[in-house]
Formats: sequence, C-alpha cells, structure tokens
Amino acid sequence: MIANLKTLKKVSAAAPRRAWVVAATLLIVGCQAYEPKPLDPQANAIHFGKRRLDDPQVRSSLAASGSWSNERGWPPSPWKLRELQGAALFYHPEIAVAKAKAATARAAIVTADTTPNPTFSFGPERGNPGDGVNPWVLGFSLDYQVETANKRGDRTAQAQAQANAAALSIADTAWTVSSGVRAALLELESATQRLEVLEAQRKNDDATVSMVAERIKAGEAPRTDLAVYQTQQCHDLLDLADGRSKLDATRAKLADAVGVSAVSIRGTAVSFGPLDHLPEIPSERSLRKTALIRRSDVLGALEDYAAADAALRLEVAKQVPDLHLNPGYTFDQGQLKWAIGLGLTLPIDRNAGPIREAIAKRDEAAAVFDRLQIGIRGELDQSLASYQADRQRLAEVESLVGSLTRQLADAERLSKAGEGDRLAVNTAESLVLQARLARIDALTQAQQSLGRLQDSARISIDEH
Repeated sequence: MIANLKTLKKVSAAAPRRAWVVAATLLIVGCQAYEPKPLDPQANAIHFGKRRLDDPQVRSSLAASGSWSNERGWPPSPWKLRELQGAALFYHPEIAVAKAKAATARAAIVTADTTPNPTFSFGPERGNPGDGVNPWVLGFSLDYQVETANKRGDRTAQAQAQANAAALSIADTAWTVSSGVRAALLELESATQRLEVLEAQRKNDDATVSMVAERIKAGEAPRTDLAVYQTQQCHDLLDLADGRSKLDATRAKLADAVGVSAVSIRGTAVSFGPLDHLPEIPSERSLRKTALIRRSDVLGALEDYAAADAALRLEVAKQVPDLHLNPGYTFDQGQLKWAIGLGLTLPIDRNAGPIREAIAKRDEAAAVFDRLQIGIRGELDQSLASYQADRQRLAEVESLVGSLTRQLADAERLSKAGEGDRLAVNTAESLVLQARLARIDALTQAQQSLGRLQDSARISIDEH
C-alpha cells in the first residue's frame, strides 16, 4: 500500500489525468471475473431422463461407500435395499441441495473471517489558474477499520457453527432419503407378494365356480350356490386388478425415491429381502440414548444454538468501539500535504436493540432444541409400542395361517381317500389364501413399524 501511495504521489504531481487511470487500475487488479452459468430446463430434463442404475458412476459411488461388492457382478440382479439406497445417495436431488447449502455455509466462513476492506476516497478539484501555479487540487484518503473485542473471531465462530449444522443436515437428509427408499421398496415387495397370492386366488376361484356350475348342471346343487361363489370371484378379480395397478404405481414410487425416472428401472429386478426378517431391537435405554443425543438433527440443533450464542457474543462485543485510521494525501496547487486521522465508532445506544434481538434468537434456538428432543421422545415411544403391537398381531395371524393350512391338508387327505369332495378342498384353499394375504399385510405393517423405529433413533437395527 505504501508503494501505491508513492506511485499516486508521483503521477499526481506530473500528470493529474494519469492519477485517475492509476487509481482505477489499483482497484481493479485482483478482481474475479463473472462467469455465466445459465440453466437450461430442456437440457436438464433430458439429462434426468438418461439417469440409469447401471451407470458406471453409480458403480464407482457404490464401491467407494461399500454399498456394493465386486463379488455380486455388475449390475446387481436383483438390486437389494443397500444398493438402491447407495444409488439414491448418488442421484437424489435432496442430497445435492443439502451439499450445496453446506458449500454455501463453508464459503461464509471465509467471508466472516475476512477483515473489513479499507475505503478509498479520491476527490480532484480545479481552481483558477494563477501565474505558474498548478490549478489542480488532488487528494485522496483511506479509511482503515480496526475491529476490537474479538468481533471477527465471534463472527467466524458463528459462521463455523452454521457450517457444522449444514454438514450435519447432509447426514440427516441422507437418512431421510435412505428411509424413503426402504419404504418404497417395502411397498413394492408387499405389492408383488400380494399379487402372487391374488393370482393363485383367481385360479382357485375359477376352479371353484366351474366345479359348482357342473354340480348345478348335474342337479347336485341349487343355482343359488353359484351366485355366492361368483360374487367372491368378482370381488377377488377387482382385488387382482387393484394389485396390478398398485404394482406399477409402487415401482414408479421407488424410482422417485431413488431419484431416477420410472422408465429407467422398468424391468429391473429389485428385492427387499424376506418380509419376515424382523430383528430383535436393542434395549429401550440404548435406543433412547441414541435418539436423544446422537441423532444428526439433534447435533445440528446444537450447532444452531452455538451459532445463535456466537451471534449474541458478537452483538455484545459491538459495544466496544472500532478504530478507524484515516491517512490521507493532498496535492494542493503544487503543495504536497499529508494527513492522518483517528476515528471511533460511537455506540451511543450501547447496541441495546441488536443485543436484545440476539438474546431472543438464542432463546428461540434453545426452544427449538427442546421441542426437537421432546418430539423425538414421543416419536420413539410411539414407534416402540407400534412395533411390539405389530409383532404380536403378526404372531396371531401366523397362528391362523398355520391352523388353516392344517385344515387344508386334512381336506386334501380326505379327498384323496374318497371321504371328501374337491369343493371342500377349494374352499379350504381359499381360506388359506386369504390368510396369506392377511399375513403379508401384517408383515408389511410390522416392517413399516420397524422403519419408523429406525427413523426415530436414526440407526439401522439390522446392524446391531
């Protein structure tokens, strides 16, 4: 800066016009150029449509995260839950938004840690030319702000806490995205298994209606019996149609959860795994400790409070005046004049308003944290109760399936021995199929409760 002042002094005495050029040059040097980066909606839509699960970049991402092993071959067949979750973490737009916000927060740290730029003032004047006297009056001054009371440190601490909260938000978003994939894949698996049972039910209904129709034709049964079985057949056919349409809808839902188009996963084999895999959960104390202390959103709320506390410290520090150094130089019609000034920011109101606002914001951050923990506690209690109740209901449904299956076996044995008829076998089989549908529903509900329990604690219980 001293060299710059000497340069301005020389050119001011020699050629006033050149002083303007040099001053502008000194201000422009080191500036970054604007780089346009327009958004093209059409190109963006085309790019989204080209996303595929078997993309080499997805393969590299899954391998790096440990979500896929080379032993399974590429692409996986079927795609399992962990692999689909890894693909979602690569593709899902919410992850990209969370990462972008974290990058913005990290950039804000640099801004917060930067000292204030000096202010440069330049005011040329031209007087009446005298005999041999330069008519120009050229002067400039600088204003250096010297921050006191660790204001820059408090400002940087606030930005760092906000960046930490944004980084934790990535982890929380990743869990939410992964949970969405699990829920969608579970729904697809349930719809697939239900459709298989409904197809078997349709075949059994067709055989039963045909059998009753033959009996009526032979005069062995009243015509009213056929209406009963046809009504059940129509009901099951409607369920079958609903099941087929739901299968397409759930596959599209899974694609959305992963972050790809529905077309891109059409025909792709996927598997949730066995629905009856319901692990034993950790102790309630362990779950509660994990949920209330270690969840990423809890840690993020703590960082938000730390940022609010740093903001309060900054406002309190602003009660201490900053120093302003004001060196100046003037070329006054041939005479060189130097000046130096010292100024203070006078907080006459002792920064009372911003301090009260910062206190209120810190109290607000504390209230938000309390609300989050209380909400997590209630969420955990409800999910634990639901999981235990659904496990009990599943046990009752499985007991019913076992009982009806034994009755079907007895009916088949009697039919083969000539002591029973085939209609009784078909009727028993229909009851078993209905019980199997109830079992699939009970398993799905239990798996959904397990998912909510995992969400409340932010842990994968299968890994414990």
